[in-house]
Amino acid sequence: MKYLYVAFSMLLVGIMLLSLPAYSDKKATLRGWISDENCGALHTKPGREDCIRKCRRGGASAGHPEWLPQRLVLVSDSDQKIWIIENPESLDGREGRHVEVRAILDLAKASIQISRVEEIQSSAKP
Repeated sequence: MKYLYVAFSMLLVGIMLLSLPAYSDKKATLRGWISDENCGALHTKPGREDCIRKCRRGGASAGHPEWLPQRLVLVSDSDQKIWIIENPESLDGREGRHVEVRAILDLAKASIQISRVEEIQSSAKP
């Protein structure tokens, strides 16, 4: 009976530790491209902002009611990881742009809450 009590206690402690949200949240600065969830890494260069806006609204506006509205994502430059943007209103008008964001990352959900955003100006080549 004593062993059962110890095992049950350890199980409860383990469950409590796994449920702590502090483990999954961290602040970071990321560079990447603003895209939509469907196209993801296909939009990691200038252009096609119109495609991202259409996907964000959904297909009904483009004559395809079967296309569901897509969430905005950030495709990171470093590893092409796709981060779902929790507060997409912070990026209105920046679809398809190369940006640097300061955000809180939720590693468990692969999502970010953006607190600051700056567009990265591409250097013009002669």
